[in-house]
Amino acid sequence: MIAAALRAWRGPLSAAALLACAVAQAQAPTLGASESQARALIQARLVASPYKMSERARSGRIRYALAFEPALVWPWPATGEQRVRVRDAAAATALIDVCADCGDEAAPDPAELRRYLAPNAWIDSDQRSVRAFARQHARGQGVERRMQSLVKAVQQHMNGPIAYRDYLSASQALASRGGDCTEFAVLLAALGRAQGIPTRVAYGVAYASRFTGQSHVFGPHVWVQAWDGRRWISYDAGLGRFDSGHIALRIGDGLPEDGAGVLAAIGRLKVIEASGVIEDAR
Repeated sequence: MIAAALRAWRGPLSAAALLACAVAQAQAPTLGASESQARALIQARLVASPYKMSERARSGRIRYALAFEPALVWPWPATGEQRVRVRDAAAATALIDVCADCGDEAAPDPAELRRYLAPNAWIDSDQRSVRAFARQHARGQGVERRMQSLVKAVQQHMNGPIAYRDYLSASQALASRGGDCTEFAVLLAALGRAQGIPTRVAYGVAYASRFTGQSHVFGPHVWVQAWDGRRWISYDAGLGRFDSGHIALRIGDGLPEDGAGVLAAIGRLKVIEASGVIEDAR
């Protein structure tokens, strides 16, 4: 069935991770479905890219022209890496720049930082097992080095079966060693919080050169953003690294309801244009 097919996947790691994440985000419709039915549901939620986007291009700045069909007014989030400009509110189209530092999100207030430091039912950073794992694997000085070391630790630890039916908490994911991009994200977020680093969860899409038999598409994905004292920086334990092929649709706190409506919106999302930008015209 579907789980066996996922365990037998032999494509690139990034494609396998996106496949698992897409199945997990589809959740209820795929339960009990055949492999072909699940694949059809997943493929219906893939977003075609108008261009092949090389790894080099995704290391720089990319400007996306995005729209929903049928039209949908969507509250696109600004982040430390994502700058949003609505081009036509009536047609629900937007221009979004994504790069390492081209976002224009305002700095969080103290209450927001406290929220993203506090444990919750899913990012249960107060659990003894999570805190111990964070202490063992966090390396170096500064947020970036510690988060990068935790990304590697999560990737090495989460080598169990793909569990697409469940939405596990961080401590459950740590114990099971299995999951998809949601478990990778909540675990990484919890490890960061256990180290005193404010973290939050981004829900959106990520680019893959090949995915379920299709080429150059964006698939549903979840990753983590950490506050370094100046801005929010993304870390992706599921795919290994964040790049400009990631587009955030919503920012949340790791709760299942935070992603409500995102998958349906992805099914209507169209990438009209994706072009490299050397100098931003302000």
